[in-house]
Amino acid sequence: MLKTSRRGSRKTGIIVAAVVLAMLAGACSRISNPQGWSGVATSGDTLVVGTMEGQLIAVNKDDASTLWRVDLRGEEEQRAIYGSPVIDGDTVYAGGYDGTLYAFDLQGIPARWEDTRLGDRIVGGPVVAGDAIIVASISLADDGGDEGKLWSIDAETGDNLWDYSTPGPIWTTPAVADGLVYFGTLNKRVYAVDLSDGQKVWDFETGGGVVGTPLVSGGRVYFGAFDSVFYALDAKTGAEAWTFTGADKWFWGGAIELGNLILAPSLDGSLYALDSATGLPQWKFETEGTIVGSPVVIGELIAVPIADGGESKISLIEFNGSPREACKVGEDVRTPLFADGELVYFGATNHSIWALRIKQNGNPDEEWVYFTDQDDPIPRDRSKAC
Repeated sequence: MLKTSRRGSRKTGIIVAAVVLAMLAGACSRISNPQGWSGVATSGDTLVVGTMEGQLIAVNKDDASTLWRVDLRGEEEQRAIYGSPVIDGDTVYAGGYDGTLYAFDLQGIPARWEDTRLGDRIVGGPVVAGDAIIVASISLADDGGDEGKLWSIDAETGDNLWDYSTPGPIWTTPAVADGLVYFGTLNKRVYAVDLSDGQKVWDFETGGGVVGTPLVSGGRVYFGAFDSVFYALDAKTGAEAWTFTGADKWFWGGAIELGNLILAPSLDGSLYALDSATGLPQWKFETEGTIVGSPVVIGELIAVPIADGGESKISLIEFNGSPREACKVGEDVRTPLFADGELVYFGATNHSIWALRIKQNGNPDEEWVYFTDQDDPIPRDRSKAC
């Protein structure tokens, strides 16, 4: 496996500090100079993603031709999307940092109801749960701090079905399973509320804030926190099942599941494979960068986003943690990876959206790169990264 050198450790610390400062700078956990780290959503031949220019765009998945671009409607300094959009049928939902829940059809036209202002800011993405859209917002509290609010919005009318307030801001994209909604807050708590009425079922105190989307599987909920601890709780009661304390830095991206393994990405640059039943580490994939976004399983491999300044890349590893090939993308990848067929999609911090094809032999091959800040978003004279 790759080893972290002393040089790599210093670089990792610098990158972690940059990520934390970018997200936490400013009073009351407000993001300084928001630009957005949107994930992607796909439906048919259409890919939808938020841009660092404060737009929601749709491109053709095959050739990256532009289908439509829509400006977000908040104040210019608040036009950003950090969570992934979600597509339900022919409707696209996205949470804006301007505090607005946006709804468009797949042609980019406002759908069914006017965009709904839910608070001062939305950081996480929305989730479709039956006839409702679940999303969290942040507002200024009476004491001058930030408070969070989880909303259930009628998908047909845009009306508020219920809401649940927390004393700390909510940055997570919620997870919905078995009639419960799970989410974390920056005030060191994870909550489970009833999907039908928003009543709290349980809450659990951690040693640090929680921003990654909880993973719910097999009667348990899994998540990492800013105390560098990864937790497994009983999904119904919130009782602690086990904890993993072997990481050196915070957990930021959400974990994913691989058979009986939980794959937990850490800002210390390692992807930890933990036994889902016991939390015991089975293997660790180490890098010289840091892992901000979530990995994804594609075929018989795992794709891992590694933020490492000018040496950032997407690494492919086997199910036992052994490294295979990698594609050097050059700019930091802070978004979750998204797999669709043989393609992996993601955004990078140089205003680009990427599509990598993972061949049957495990080699990554750049399908296309789309630059959202250029008049010609697909430069013809650009050399492929891989």
